[in-house]
Amino acid sequence: MSEKFCIFCGGKPEKKNREHVIPQWLIRMTGREKKDVFTHFPEDAKHMAFMNFTFPACEKCNSDYSALEIAAKAVMEKVLSGGKITGTEASVLMDWFDKVRIGLWLSWMYYDPKLKSAVQPHFFINSRVGTCDRMLNIRKLNLAADENKGILFMGTDNTWFNYCPSAFTMVINDYYFMNASTNNLVSRNLGFPIMRKPEIFDQDTGRFCADIEMGNQRIISPVIKGFVPHPESVTFYQPMYHEIASAKDDSPSWQYITERSYDSDNGVGGVFFQKGNANNTRYLQPQSLANLKMKATVWPDLESDILKFQNVIGDRTFLQTRETLLGMSLNKKYLAALQQAKQK
Repeated sequence: MSEKFCIFCGGKPEKKNREHVIPQWLIRMTGREKKDVFTHFPEDAKHMAFMNFTFPACEKCNSDYSALEIAAKAVMEKVLSGGKITGTEASVLMDWFDKVRIGLWLSWMYYDPKLKSAVQPHFFINSRVGTCDRMLNIRKLNLAADENKGILFMGTDNTWFNYCPSAFTMVINDYYFMNASTNNLVSRNLGFPIMRKPEIFDQDTGRFCADIEMGNQRIISPVIKGFVPHPESVTFYQPMYHEIASAKDDSPSWQYITERSYDSDNGVGGVFFQKGNANNTRYLQPQSLANLKMKATVWPDLESDILKFQNVIGDRTFLQTRETLLGMSLNKKYLAALQQAKQK
């Protein structure tokens, strides 16, 4: 990896460009053009305005994501107005959150050069959008009129996120989003196949092999063990099975999966929708609508909520996630730091 790397592909930026990790359309939508990205950071930390929160990118890589940004903006406008979105639109929104989450993780390599030498990222935005199981939980917050515009992200400056960028929280205006993506996060409890006992068989390329465990063709609650959504929230889940889609056959297990996928040939599962925290999770056909109207609730303890959720994911995937297998090399010192963070 070059000293200056493209946050999309990881190579040396071609035709030097700059990527707004928090896109300009969202900055303008929330009136944050001149506001500080790190308002919740100590005064002696490095600070910058949202419009200056940019990082190197290839011109082509940047332009390749323009369609996603346009589509995500349209979906976000529906979400922030409490409207309805389709299953396809929910999938687009989760693609966008994949992009932002990994972009924020990579931005820390520039923000903290010591971190880049410790983590040595092996994946970048291009290889992490829509590749692993994911979820998105949304709540509406009860804020005063003069407080309901802004952007805040949490859970991106701790040890867990530094080494396993699988989950974070983002507040946009008066809406709260908790997002996560990692291998086997939701597939098993949605009746989809999972990979078991993954092992690296090629140290140079990071390729690995694994056993396939077929699902039981039904939804099990909770979809994510240890995570109970807020009663006044909505949650989207989407299983991904790219690595094992080629194993598809005519068995009943695969028929269940194919009927609940948006692109079964490429291992893209369908979106599942849960209202509140009842056992009502259901599959959304691509054009089926999910109603996002919900009551506003009090401001949550953001730091506590995301740390608890990261620990939920960490307990399930510690050192066995796609991030660990393909994403980074850890030396003993930082492996020990990660183990210590888990114990806390």
